[in-house]
Amino acid sequence: MSTIGKALLGLHAWGGLVFGWLLVPIFVAGSIAVFEPEVSHWMQPELTAPQFSRGEAVARAEARLREVAADAAVWRVRLPNGREPTVGIGWGSDPRQLAEETLDAASGRPLNPRATHGGHFFNEFHAELMAGTAGKWLVGAVGIVMLAAIVSGVLVHHRILRDFFTFRPWAGRRRAWLDAHNLAGVATLPFLLMITWTGVVILAETFMPAATHVLYDGKARANRAEVVKSFARKPAGEAAAMKPLVDHFAAAEALLGTGTVSNLLVRHPDDRGGLVQALRHVDDRLSAVADHVTFDAATGEVFGQQTEWNAMAYAYRAQVGLHVVHYGGPALRWLYFVSGLLGAAMMAAGIVLFERKRRQRVGDARGQRLIEALGVASVAGGCVALLAYLWAARLLPAELEARAGREVLCFLVVWAATLLHALWRGAASGGHGPARTWREQLLLAAALALALPALDFVTALQPIDALRLGVDLTALAGGGLLLVCVRFFPAAIPAQPVLAGAES
Repeated sequence: MSTIGKALLGLHAWGGLVFGWLLVPIFVAGSIAVFEPEVSHWMQPELTAPQFSRGEAVARAEARLREVAADAAVWRVRLPNGREPTVGIGWGSDPRQLAEETLDAASGRPLNPRATHGGHFFNEFHAELMAGTAGKWLVGAVGIVMLAAIVSGVLVHHRILRDFFTFRPWAGRRRAWLDAHNLAGVATLPFLLMITWTGVVILAETFMPAATHVLYDGKARANRAEVVKSFARKPAGEAAAMKPLVDHFAAAEALLGTGTVSNLLVRHPDDRGGLVQALRHVDDRLSAVADHVTFDAATGEVFGQQTEWNAMAYAYRAQVGLHVVHYGGPALRWLYFVSGLLGAAMMAAGIVLFERKRRQRVGDARGQRLIEALGVASVAGGCVALLAYLWAARLLPAELEARAGREVLCFLVVWAATLLHALWRGAASGGHGPARTWREQLLLAAALALALPALDFVTALQPIDALRLGVDLTALAGGGLLLVCVRFFPAAIPAQPVLAGAES
């Protein structure tokens, strides 16, 4: 092999291994995040999924806001839809910090669901590892390395068509893992390039902020203010009855499209200077730009609207749309979900393949046991921890203080426990490799997934609905796939003598 080929192989192997320990759980979490509203609904068994009229839901939301927050400076109404069949209302003085309540979309009664991070946890973990700006930096770096690993992998495994049609699961352990890695990689190659590139672009301003600082004098969000038009005015201090919110809703739908309004924001209700802003959803467009229209609250006249965007906004938001897949409907969401899991499986197979090849060279060296433990904990342990998060949502007391944070703590504790288990098993393996550790953690993940529908049945507070049933059936399918994966670890790998000059 040429010097360049060896360099590419080293980049692909070591870059894929080290960053793969994070990429696998990032991809699994991102795949689940495709169904964020459905997962959030499952995690709050107090929620209902009735048939509803959006207009009546708006009227009931206004009635509730007048009951609990008539004097608030800001009201917000999140309208129900097929994926979030409840009404969300908020009130306060700052649109970014509102008291919130969830209403039944049909009756308007408060539901008071348990506090939870819900499906948003998977989105936040995927984007920033629950670590804020530092997490975004790390995820961005991981994404850049993954792009390099993809390109180097294509150059190293250049027989793309042959690899796509080659899978020999029982032809020998190492050959089977290589075939699985190649097959999953080739099958998802366009998706992997697209999803990694768009993810890096979305985070680019976080780790390359110089242009924004220079062009906007370091002012936060100034670039957004240049693109998104703001229609605002100060309160007049003069009372003026606001037109019914449902009338503003109907007018907004006439301008933005029937069934497209997702949120209503009211500033200074019953004031002569009051405004009502309606935001359009982005579920039917690739470029995730949210058109909006603002009305005079008292007269209903259009105060301002934005339905056209500059070319750069369309270009950037198209990449956001490609990544978060709000467009395209259920079929495309399922395609993203399956492709994301296949991408994770490709990386997991690469991790196992690297570990097994290295064990043949260096035997049971301490560094090898650490690499194997990290591999097990990142792949199988990550699945266990993500499933434990779902279990915590149903098992923690509904009135527990700081409950949402406790759910995340359960995830972190379980994930750390899987690493400790892998380290302990590696030290006690007697040089026979991590196969037993893989089997145990995969079996635990499979058990948690297969038992999830039973947990739903036992802890349900409302009749089963299509959203919860979808999560339950997906968990059953995932548990079955995890059991299939267990079969690929049927026996320990005997220790090999260390070759002369090998790594330690």
